Amino acid sequence: MSTKTLLLSLVVAVLGRSAHADDAKLRRAEDQIAKAMSDEARANRALTAAQRESAKAHHDWGAANVAIQKAYAQRAAAKKDAAQAAADKATADALAGMAKDDASRAAADDKFAASEQAASSAQAEFAQADGVAAKARHTAKKQADGKALGDLATAANEQSAAEAAAAKASADIEAAGTERSKASDAVATAQAKLNTGSPAEMQAAAHDVEKAENDLAKADQDAHAALANRAKARRDYAAASQKMAAAYAAVAAAETDAKAAAADRKAADAAAKVAKADQDRAEAADADAQAAQAQADHFAKVAAQATADANATAAAAQNHANAASSEFARAYKLRATAAKAIDKANHDQAKAHADLAAAHAARAKALGDLRDA
Repeated sequence: MSTKTLLLSLVVAVLGRSAHADDAKLRRAEDQIAKAMSDEARANRALTAAQRESAKAHHDWGAANVAIQKAYAQRAAAKKDAAQAAADKATADALAGMAKDDASRAAADDKFAASEQAASSAQAEFAQADGVAAKARHTAKKQADGKALGDLATAANEQSAAEAAAAKASADIEAAGTERSKASDAVATAQAKLNTGSPAEMQAAAHDVEKAENDLAKADQDAHAALANRAKARRDYAAASQKMAAAYAAVAAAETDAKAAAADRKAADAAAKVAKADQDRAEAADADAQAAQAQADHFAKVAAQATADANATAAAAQNHANAASSEFARAYKLRATAAKAIDKANHDQAKAHADLAAAHAARAKALGDLRDA
């Protein structure tokens, strides 16, 4: 849960707390808070947009795998070489089975992107409610409860640590996506040669397919590990958001001015909604990680079968009995294009997440400065 406008309201609280407060330090904290608010809003918008692009790219990846599956089925139907035809059918069957996992992963990405959007919207509603509460407390010349202020500082630090962990996971997802894109290009190039090259070129291409498919499978497993770390970070963030909501409720409960208390209660209710949205986001992150694991495990089997298929195709070419299909080059190119789109979305997410983590850290520091002023 965000503490954006809440931190501004705490400036008012601290200003009334001590006649000996360092006014210059308080003004610096105000400036830091305002900048962090602006930076976080911008980073949240960029992160949400990148996640929507990622979800779309994963749909395209699944569609490309369907096209690849059809190419294998088409080549198997030619039955020019028995071993190649059997391998093509086995690969087509493996890809057909993977279609469900691809669809599940794309759907999980959609839900996670929606949960991020919902969390951002809830935070915006909270910021508006807290702004009203801040003005009410200022008018009443009231200060926040001291214990609640300390609890808010603790929760803000925990949120900052969780966001930093999530940003690290996004960077790891980006790294895996880059390797996945490189491997997808290599597979596409090798598969094109397997359908158009000379027997010697096809034999070399079969070796290239094996290496590229292994690299692709490893990148998928690395991406899953990073997604699992992101899910843990989102769970930790949701737990900190619960603490933040409880601390804000304490601010409302301690308020003695009627108008300020009413405004505080509305803001506390909004804070609780943000905590709920953060919990929903954590659950969506878990589901996305689980879907990625199923997809990566299934793809490892597909990769192994595709390698066996490439060897069977190269062997058939030695006897000039191999079947070929121009659809392979087109279908694998589609998947390589989808991999590039995923890589671009991952890059944008990682950058936005790094900016978001920096904004969280700045807010946490500013809250500490206010508490110590």
